[in-house]
Amino acid sequence: MSGSAAGHGATTGLVSMSGLMADEYDYSGTFPTRREADTRILQNTNSDIDRIFSNMHRSRAGAEATIDLAQAFGGVPEVESEMQSIVGYTYVMFAETFCGGVPFSKVPSDGGAIIYGEPLSQTDMFNAAITWFDQAFTSSNGNTELASLARVGKARALLGLGQISAAANEVATVATGFVYNIEHSDNSLRQGNGVYIMSTVRRQFSIADGKGGNGLMYRSANDPRTPWDGGTDFGQDDITLYYNQLKYTDESASIVLASGIEARLIEAEAQADSDSGTGTHTIHNALRLTMSLPPLDFSALTGDDLMLAHMAERAFWLYSTGHRQGDLRRLVDVYGMQASDVFPWGAYFKGGSYASNLKFPVPQSEANNPNYAGCLD
Repeated sequence: MSGSAAGHGATTGLVSMSGLMADEYDYSGTFPTRREADTRILQNTNSDIDRIFSNMHRSRAGAEATIDLAQAFGGVPEVESEMQSIVGYTYVMFAETFCGGVPFSKVPSDGGAIIYGEPLSQTDMFNAAITWFDQAFTSSNGNTELASLARVGKARALLGLGQISAAANEVATVATGFVYNIEHSDNSLRQGNGVYIMSTVRRQFSIADGKGGNGLMYRSANDPRTPWDGGTDFGQDDITLYYNQLKYTDESASIVLASGIEARLIEAEAQADSDSGTGTHTIHNALRLTMSLPPLDFSALTGDDLMLAHMAERAFWLYSTGHRQGDLRRLVDVYGMQASDVFPWGAYFKGGSYASNLKFPVPQSEANNPNYAGCLD
């Protein structure tokens, strides 16, 4: 998710690279593979994307192996539930950030030969995630935290499928105070929070402000949910004025994978989808009150204007957690908006233009799989 400081240099994770693909970060470094994400001109030989792809599959495969071993041991329901949710979240994040065509292979826990997966469409990935989350909920065995982890993940997949009211119903019982963190540590380089390393330490990812004309004003809003400093020094490229995110302030900072706040945001999206401005801002204002933010008034908004206002609020709550690229794609794929109206568009600040591509490619390295087909869409 976050990358790390392991190896010769820091590595990117899904959070940073998807933030570049969307409007959360500007690239203030020199690595061409990361600039490809910033401009959305991505090749299937991009080493950063290849690493993220491999690490996500490694996480999924490890979780699947743990499930198999637990079941062979006689069943360890809480372990199985957590790992089933982890598998589900990898499917969701592949569906939100990559093109259709991702295969999901399996290496049996008994050491047998690899079972090569068939390429899945985005819809297939979301549906597979739902199957895993249903298993996780069953295995949770009355554990509220594990049940909530599964419910938020399933709702996230339902959003991707355009089943908005079903998503809201799924999270109705999730407590607003629920949170499941991806934890980091300064115990070793590989355990550190890679977003902090790549931004604060290496000055390669600069918090954006109105990126590509359509991007949100993450700095100018002076919002406590997107804290920052800087603007006096250049980034690693020595030409881009650098603005440092302060959401993650050290190597041990956790990244939220799922939360009750996200559950409320899903309910707010259902209100926006039903064209209820009052219902939408009522949910948002209850959340804003927890941070002493002034109330919003969406009562006069309808249609796309209301959905965009909701998505802007959602973006500030979920900033730099790996949600934004999927949210912008949903505005296009589910709500029928033009990509040129929601993604950064037009002239790129370092020269050239943003591409119309909205997705990570399936890496060429997956061609080792005889079923490899590249991107289906």
